[in-house]
This record gives sequence, C-alpha cells and structure tokens, in this order.
Amino acid sequence: MTKEYTENLEEIATFGFEAIDPDEKVEVNLKDLMYVFSTLQEYQRFFHQPLHYQKMEDIDRFLGSANDHAGYKLLHTSIHKKMRDMLPNYIDDKYGEGDFDSPKLPFYYDENR
Repeated sequence: MTKEYTENLEEIATFGFEAIDPDEKVEVNLKDLMYVFSTLQEYQRFFHQPLHYQKMEDIDRFLGSANDHAGYKLLHTSIHKKMRDMLPNYIDDKYGEGDFDSPKLPFYYDENR
C-alpha cells in the first residue's frame, strides 16, 4: 500500500467531521474549557514568533516532558484529561473505530522528506 503524505494538516485534523451534526451541542465544564483554550493560546504565543525557537533546544525547553510544567504536559492534559470528557460517547467510539483517521499522513511522517 502506497502512503500518501500531505502538508494540509487541517484536512487530516478534520477528516470525518462531515458525519457530525453541525447543530449538535455539548455542555462542558468552563474551567476545563479555559484550560484547553489557554493551552492553545500558549502554543500560539510560542510558535507565532520564530525568534522564540531559534534552536532545537528552544523547542525542547518549551515542550518539556509529561512530567514537566511545560508545553507537552499542557497538551497531554488538555487532550486526555480535559477534552476527553467533553466528547459524547458515540464520538469517542468513532475515534476507536477509525472514523476520523485520515488516509493521508502528515508530511513529517515521510522519512524521505
């Protein structure tokens, strides 16, 4: 099977979303939503300015690990502890069934890039 890579990360991230009713609503915990929102803001604040990451060490320092009070822990917590409970069970099931798995892979998976 030939692998297809893309730089269109939005296409990958939103694959399968047409199956979601655009009028469906969920109720979420405001503090959890603010945690996720602030995490995304912090990523934007860091990555919007190339001067913030002139060396690979700058990115390593920003991300840290799951045990550090840094970017990776914020992202991991946002996804696995905050957002997970915001999704309806049927959406979680669809993730498990691969309904949101794009057939295309992100460009950074291509070892020959």
